Amino acid sequence: MQDNLSTRDLSRRTLVKGAAWSVPVVAVAVATPLAAASQTPPAATFWATGATVSVVSGNVTNFTVEGSDADGNLALLPAGTSVMIVPDPGVTLQVVNAIGIVVTQNPDGSITGVITASDITNVRIQFRPTGPSGSGYSITTNIDIDPFTETIDVTLR
Repeated sequence: MQDNLSTRDLSRRTLVKGAAWSVPVVAVAVATPLAAASQTPPAATFWATGATVSVVSGNVTNFTVEGSDADGNLALLPAGTSVMIVPDPGVTLQVVNAIGIVVTQNPDGSITGVITASDITNVRIQFRPTGPSGSGYSITTNIDIDPFTETIDVTLR
């Protein structure tokens, strides 16, 4: 008795198509342990604020608060950290964007931001101030890390 086995040659194109499908699966499997091994940053022992204004992007102020540890690495800001932006009379503030902080536009024109999560290392509030030259606004940050409070006064030109 003789068996006739049909033999199909595996074409190079089929092999390459199969390999292309397997590469993403391998990449995902390799990347997963790296993400799982990440550690939570320590609590901040220092903090800093920064503010920039971009006329190119429509006079948008970019205000940031960042926590760091003793070595200068990003560290967790305490929940309850707050930012209050208060305009001078005749100045209006419009929130454009906020990251890492819950922001409220108040009826009196001020902006209040509060960190409500416990996993935040830095925050950003973007807003657009408008008003007459010489007027401005103040930004006050309150945080449970020494020096506890900082106020920045900004003058529109």
